[in-house]
Parts: sequence; structure tokens; C-alpha cells
Amino acid sequence: MRALFGGLGLLLTAAVGWSQPVPGGDDSPWVEVLPGTLPLILTAPHGGGERPVGMAARRWGQRVMDAHTAELARELAVEMERRTGARPHVVICRVHRSRVDCNRDLEEAAQGDAEAAAVWRAYHAAVEVAVAEVRRQHGGGLLLDLHGHRHEEPNVELGYLLDGAVLRRADADLDGDPQWARASSIRGVVESSGRSLSALLRGPQSLGGLLEAEGQRCLPSPVRSAPVVGQAYFSGAYDIARHGSRHGGGVSAVQMECPWAGVRDTEENRRRFVQRLTRALEHFFSGPMKQPLPRKEGS
Repeated sequence: MRALFGGLGLLLTAAVGWSQPVPGGDDSPWVEVLPGTLPLILTAPHGGGERPVGMAARRWGQRVMDAHTAELARELAVEMERRTGARPHVVICRVHRSRVDCNRDLEEAAQGDAEAAAVWRAYHAAVEVAVAEVRRQHGGGLLLDLHGHRHEEPNVELGYLLDGAVLRRADADLDGDPQWARASSIRGVVESSGRSLSALLRGPQSLGGLLEAEGQRCLPSPVRSAPVVGQAYFSGAYDIARHGSRHGGGVSAVQMECPWAGVRDTEENRRRFVQRLTRALEHFFSGPMKQPLPRKEGS
């Protein structure tokens, strides 16, 4: 696994960010790894479209890919490097979700198929390497798990492992009972920032609040503090539970569910969203994260 951030990194080309995928753990051709130096990790477990010959179709569970989330991860990485002069870590599963679901536990992800299980293991091994590298270089950081949804409300949904019923609690309830911060995927930020959980979920300096300030609808945020009863909302799943800071470790995680229309549907909309998200992340790192990102001269 050390090669992920060593010699294989020479395959990357700085002119356009990265033009060639780097094989993932166990030399898997189905896991794209783009090593970085920022305290930021971008993952796209459902962005792949490949259906390898011999890999069985999954029989149950969600099997629809999150279209253009792999592109979103790569384009965000390029924009981050353009503005900061440094790269986030990127891990993308290139296999279609109908064959393996890297945002589920192994049983549901591979459903007994050995090749799918190997991809799943390689993907999570690559994420673990990125997390370890962020901790080694920076002490902590942030993982954004990129997904897509087609819910009726065109919000960017930010999942913290807290469901709608929890988010509908009053700020005083969320902040007064430490179980909610401990249950969240951003426990590390709560503990290191000195800010309340409610402020980090939906205050002006929360990721949702900063995206709203850039003109991007978000949930939760100061404008939309919680989903109403019956409203579809993704609160997060396996990736951020495994790799986030719920159980400590210093790298917090957010599941970012992006709507199709206006965000993922066209190259221009992705470009606009990536620019908004990059600016929001710069403020989030300089504020709650206490890890100001570098600024590239002239950016």
C-alpha cells in the first residue's frame, strides 16, 4: 500500500490535476487513487460505471450509480489545486454499483462474489491509507464522501450520521447531551474546534452555512435546519461511519449528497458547484477546522 503515495504518484500530471488513475490497494485496476497533500480526502464509492466480466451482479440493495460523482471528485481536486497549489487525496471506485457497493458492509457490498469483495477491500484499504497520511501530515482533517440523489428538493444534503429526527431537536438539546456529538461523524471537529454541535451542523460557519453563503441550497444549514417529517434525506452510511471520527482518530467525515439538476447534470453546473464548494471549504478549514489551507499566488 505504501506505493499508493510513493512511486506510483509519478503517473500523475500536474497540468490538468491528474490525468491517469493510480491503481488502488492490492494493485486493483478498479480503484482509482490520486494521492494528495491537503488535509482533505474526496471519496466517490458510487461513481464508477465499469462492469467487469466475471463479476456477478448484486441481487439486492441499491444498484444505481451516482452519475458524475467521479467526475465531481476529480474536478474538485483540480480546482482545489488551482487555488491552493496542493492536492486533496482522492479515492474512486470505478466499478458500477450493480457489481459492488463500497458504501455498505462487505456482506451487502459484494454478496458473496470474491472479485467484488477484492474491490471492496482495495477501496477501503486505499481510504485508510489516505486517512493515515492526513493524520501523519496534519494531525487530522476532513473526508467528503461524494454521492448523488434525485430527491424532490434540490438541496445538497450533508450527512453526519444523525437522522432527521435528531436534526429536528432544538439546538439546546443537541448541545446539552454529549451523546449526539459522540454519535456524529464530525466528533473530531466538535472536540477540536470548541464549537457546539449545532453550530457545526447548521450555523453560519458550518459547511452548509458556508455553501448557502455561496448561493448553494443545503440541508442542514441556517436556512434549512433539518428535514421536515417525511422529507427524504440521506444522513450518511458505511463510509463515513468507518472512516470518520465517530470513534476518534481526528479525521471527520461528511456524506455529501448532490442533486442532479443544477449540480451534476452538466459540465458547467459541476464547474460552478465545484467553485462554490472550494470557497466554502477554504472558509471551513480556516474556521472550525483550524487548518488554514495554502493559497496559490495569483489564484
